[in-house]
Amino acid sequence: MKKLLIILILLCFVLSLFAVGGLKDKIKASIDKIKAPDEIKVFLISMIPIFELRGSIPIGVHRYKLPYWKVIPISIVGNMFPIFFILLFFDFVTKIFFKVPFLKKILEAIFARTRRKTAVIKKYEEIGLMLFVAIPLPITGAWTGSLAAYLFGLKFWKSILFIFLGVCIAAVVVTFLTSLKWIGAGVATVALIVVFVFNQIKKKS
Repeated sequence: MKKLLIILILLCFVLSLFAVGGLKDKIKASIDKIKAPDEIKVFLISMIPIFELRGSIPIGVHRYKLPYWKVIPISIVGNMFPIFFILLFFDFVTKIFFKVPFLKKILEAIFARTRRKTAVIKKYEEIGLMLFVAIPLPITGAWTGSLAAYLFGLKFWKSILFIFLGVCIAAVVVTFLTSLKWIGAGVATVALIVVFVFNQIKKKS
């Protein structure tokens, strides 16, 4: 049971790195079909690495018509829930997967990508971790932050604390953008374009 849980966590993380837009739509459609209160659906969405609370807050408010005072705490708790398991068990799963050449290559690719994207964490440690998680972009978030914390050898409880602080800051940012509706969506789109262009320039330089 313990090994199955760890494998599921790793598979979810792989999805977060290689997922495409169509997968997001399929996941949302699948969650909509679940016969459960909308609060549970928001919780589940916030747990998924390709969404986290940057997806669960606007979906909860605009799609399920839930009040902010419900959506925000549910999203924060849901976003943090998998992080404990990642930080607790990732060392164990890494040792198992490194014994299989194919899986070792996958993990090494994930680790290399994570290190490239999380230089701020390596430089500023816990503060860098908090800032990285606080920026609600597709390449950031609690899932990637937790893996980076593991790779850079940050202490467990410090990692939990600063990831939590980052998640709370991200919740404030996402809530503000969500309250702006189409304007907020426009701001988020511009931010994504800027990040994409910056990354392309950085690769070429």
